[in-house]
Amino acid sequence: MISWLWQRFSGIGLLILLFIHLSISHLRPLTYENMQMRLSSPFWLFLNFSLLGLSVSHALNGLWQIGQDYIMKEALRRMLAFCLWLIGGFLFLLGLLILLR
Repeated sequence: MISWLWQRFSGIGLLILLFIHLSISHLRPLTYENMQMRLSSPFWLFLNFSLLGLSVSHALNGLWQIGQDYIMKEALRRMLAFCLWLIGGFLFLLGLLILLR
């Protein structure tokens, strides 16, 4: 039940943050200086971190829910959960490295 609710709330959050991101990002031309200025701003860092965290958790939670529907053995479910945590951690750290670079 909690993962079902998280999927809905994270989807709504993603839509809101994506709208903000796209509407503000495309008002000015995309140049290196603009990107450097945006990535040094706490607002943009928070927005990008939020988008990163919500998108990774939303995607992996969706895969977890699919696994819950089709995988009946508890050992395989635990293995799926472990793999999804590893993938999620890797993707989040990779995103952090890109944003903080």
